[in-house]
Amino acid sequence: MSEPSPFAALARARGAVLREHAGALLAATFGDPLKEAADARRDAALFDRSYRAALRFTGSDRASFLHNLLSNDIASLRPGTGCYATLLTRESRVVADGDVLALDEVVRFEIDRAVKDRARQHLEKFLVAEDVEIEDGSDEALLGIHGPRAPEVLESLGVARPAAALEHGPGTIGGVAVRVIRSDWTGEPGFDLVAPRGAAERLWEALVARGAPLGLRPAGMAAANILRIEAGIPWIGVDFDETNLVLEAGLERGIHLRKGCYLGQEIVERASARGRVQKRLVCLRIEGEITPRAGAPIVRGGAEIGRITSAVFSPHLRAPIAFGYAKRGSTDPGTRLEVEAVGAMAAAEVVAPPFYRPR
Repeated sequence: MSEPSPFAALARARGAVLREHAGALLAATFGDPLKEAADARRDAALFDRSYRAALRFTGSDRASFLHNLLSNDIASLRPGTGCYATLLTRESRVVADGDVLALDEVVRFEIDRAVKDRARQHLEKFLVAEDVEIEDGSDEALLGIHGPRAPEVLESLGVARPAAALEHGPGTIGGVAVRVIRSDWTGEPGFDLVAPRGAAERLWEALVARGAPLGLRPAGMAAANILRIEAGIPWIGVDFDETNLVLEAGLERGIHLRKGCYLGQEIVERASARGRVQKRLVCLRIEGEITPRAGAPIVRGGAEIGRITSAVFSPHLRAPIAFGYAKRGSTDPGTRLEVEAVGAMAAAEVVAPPFYRPR
């Protein structure tokens, strides 16, 4: 049973089609996903981020505990800063990935809602004598403002704008206390807002009222999917899961190679030293107008060398684009491949991420 987003009623009132995503019922589209994505690149869009969830860590050992388990440098974080990190198995397979934020008395690990319980169970196995408590952040509501005019929207509300990636700080919007996080997951300037779940509707209404004159419009998950693929951001449960090695999924940005030991580090170091894995997630730009389906074969020289994981039509590039796994030797940018698209083969080229770069 999907749990309705705290913003579901407001989205439905604006004509949204609601669908389940990561166990949450939230807006899939407000009418035209391609237009919603294009509007986000031109002005700003308001996204329901209820498909994300947080685990909160308290206690005097919280930073050292996470530093020993996550793949990035958690010990060096200071209140108001953050980093992207992965949680791995001993074999370096991906349990979860997300944003780690340091607050004065808490470390917050925001991940995909679908893997929250599994991640918590995995972390709790390593709690022995540490002074650490793990809390579920289900009392939070999450919204995102993303697009070139997102900074203007916050300025109009009198809220300070964090400048660097995953910097964050407190603010007040429409009488609601929020934490403002710099998060450019669409490839545009963006800010995610964390608020008490009970104040969710008040926050939405305040943002829409003040942001509308600046072009802020609600957008659904279909548009979010287009934007994140254009920005080169793979999603857990879609483009990778616990069957994938972290280096297969191309998540190096969450790995600190000089931090020392962490769970899965030995396998990561060994694969890095060899300079290769047997397959890797690649970005594909596809010729023609037909968007392949997830699971479609990727072919080189008549032989299948991988499968598509997610694909969309990019309104920015005016072409289909996709993520997919390709075997070693077929992952370099410029490599020419073919993809099955609705029963026919379409030419494709491996490109370096991201697909979209803001001007």
